[in-house]
Amino acid sequence: MSNRRKVEYASLQRVLMTAEGDKPGVFEELLGFRPSTASFKGVHLMNDLAQTVLGGAPAHGGNFLCKVIRPDADAAERTGEAAMRKDKEFSAPFGRAFPKELGPKRVRALRCAAQLVTNFDGGLYKAGDSMASGLVTHRSLLGFEGFRRLKIGQYLAQTLAEDGRARLRSLFVEDGDPITRALRPLLLDAPLVDKVARADLPAPAAFDLALGRGLSTLLGQGLSKPVALRLLALAASLGVILKVIGVGREGGRPLVLALSPEQEGPVMLLREEAVISLERGFEEFYGAVAARLPAHPEGPGIWQRSKSGGLEFEVTGGLPLEEVAVEILNAARKLAFKSKGDDAQDAADGAGQTERAIYWPERFVYGLGRRTGCVLPRGNKAGWGKRLALTPEHVEALVLMVVPRGETMLWKDFWRVVRDRFGVVVGANASADARELRQSGVPHLNVQHLAANADALLAQAVRRGVARRLPDSGAEVGGTLS
Repeated sequence: MSNRRKVEYASLQRVLMTAEGDKPGVFEELLGFRPSTASFKGVHLMNDLAQTVLGGAPAHGGNFLCKVIRPDADAAERTGEAAMRKDKEFSAPFGRAFPKELGPKRVRALRCAAQLVTNFDGGLYKAGDSMASGLVTHRSLLGFEGFRRLKIGQYLAQTLAEDGRARLRSLFVEDGDPITRALRPLLLDAPLVDKVARADLPAPAAFDLALGRGLSTLLGQGLSKPVALRLLALAASLGVILKVIGVGREGGRPLVLALSPEQEGPVMLLREEAVISLERGFEEFYGAVAARLPAHPEGPGIWQRSKSGGLEFEVTGGLPLEEVAVEILNAARKLAFKSKGDDAQDAADGAGQTERAIYWPERFVYGLGRRTGCVLPRGNKAGWGKRLALTPEHVEALVLMVVPRGETMLWKDFWRVVRDRFGVVVGANASADARELRQSGVPHLNVQHLAANADALLAQAVRRGVARRLPDSGAEVGGTLS
């Protein structure tokens, strides 16, 4: 008789994601947030973070803006000009924004212009639905964010220093930026309402504290509002990704090789090493998950099976949960990612209602990284796997996170700090970087190829204006070099 034991996929889901009574699952216990979607974007992150530091969104939930930018919606939505002038809630602000004297043709043109500005990515829906616009950066225009349940904004707000939180609050009050000035007639002030209960988050790890200091330093650089918010979105998104792959390491700090996206010549040879580096991060994460499973209050529930005949998989029987936790996770992930679809987020978990029972954190990482440009390739048809990449804007954001306003730092020193604080290596200190990567399980690293990767990133940074080459063949970085 085979010494095997069946585990129901849905029972594992209850422990990993959301336990009974909406208690945190193991993923949330370790991370402080829920990576339970592959559709998360930087705009969701920023809206969540803004509402966390502000204390909510206006009571109207952005519905006035949603109605204004839908002049051609069907009659049921009642967003035509005549209907808006009779709207019980918004007739007065609509009349102030669009006086009758303008005439129907001009009113419609202005409404379509507002639609073009705020809804270029289709993120604003009809009134009453959760909405998110990447260009709506004033508190009076915010709408209730549907992804706030993931608690990513709460995690980031906790890491920020108080001066960083204060600066971010002030940015969402300022109305002098071009977008807010253009939409000034649509600013509808109202009491702030927070629909998301604040959670008790895990004590911040060393990585969390470093990330918060970095984001606060970026916010203190004296940048214009649009630039500051865009770079904050990129930096925070990268930070959340690094948080996931660093959980299993000391202090929560990952160790991951990041490549220049402008890969030419020998830099291409580092692709496999970069893929392995990212995979090692996930292995460390799931090692921490496996260690946490037996201690979770719902851990014994893994062995419970329903009578509905859900999707199951087999593991070694006759052993305590502590000894088979890694096997359980490996078997469940293998089942989840057995599809050969274009990307992990499209892989089928199985059949029927259990198809997407568990949102594995790598789906979240790949989805967010793909949308913000720091995880390549965008698809997976070539079968190479995913790797971390740093666009010129990501390098700029890292510079502004590390080097205070008005100061400079040598190129090699800068990347040494980035490695020690955030766990990202690029080869600027090639021998030391190679040694650390090898110790973390990335073999066959070529020091010359690492140095070439760092040179490619330096060229990006010079073009971006945050680095310059020095006469002695060195280089320095800073936010005011251009």
